[in-house]
Amino acid sequence: MDPDREPLHLSRELNLTTDQQAQIKPLLVNQQEKMQALTQDQFLSQEDRHTKAQSITEDTHSKIEALLSDEQKQKFEAMRQRMHRGPSGSPESAPQE
Repeated sequence: MDPDREPLHLSRELNLTTDQQAQIKPLLVNQQEKMQALTQDQFLSQEDRHTKAQSITEDTHSKIEALLSDEQKQKFEAMRQRMHRGPSGSPESAPQE
């Protein structure tokens, strides 16, 4: 995830206002920083790293959803569902939220 490109992608998909874009970008930058720190933590098991990464992602998504209108929330949820699907349209082996 690129915190410079992701707001543009979300903006197109969700029709974000300029104000929403300005509020969401720092959330994505923060998420990226936390993920980078997580990958550098040599003391965590792979399972713990995965669990923490999932928690960071969920926290960011919750904060983003708080900034969205009801219609945008529905579109955002649909985007998230698409991200959890494999090329055939079936759910990947990723853990369910």
